[in-house]
Amino acid sequence: MTLADLISQPVSYDSAKNLALVFSHELAAQLAVIQSEHGNPRHVASPVDLVDGRKMLCADLLTEIGPGGLYSGGFAHLPAELFPIVEVLPMSQVLPLLPQPEEI
Repeated sequence: MTLADLISQPVSYDSAKNLALVFSHELAAQLAVIQSEHGNPRHVASPVDLVDGRKMLCADLLTEIGPGGLYSGGFAHLPAELFPIVEVLPMSQVLPLLPQPEEI
């Protein structure tokens, strides 16, 4: 599934919290620029690095992209043609890709 597929239907918080949005560093850079120009500086989506070189965000933020939502300003300016290249994966598949703290 992709972001384009996911946002074509209503997304509940309960289902979205178990999903991750996975994308490239290039897309993360575009997100940062758009948020800095159009988003609310108090509500910035900050992608997390994965060990395979990609980035991720928890999909629950999609519940705040509609009118009046915390991320609505920035999301409204994202190029929709990029949504099909953002993967939506179960969080259970993405959690093992998070960097683990080094043991002391």
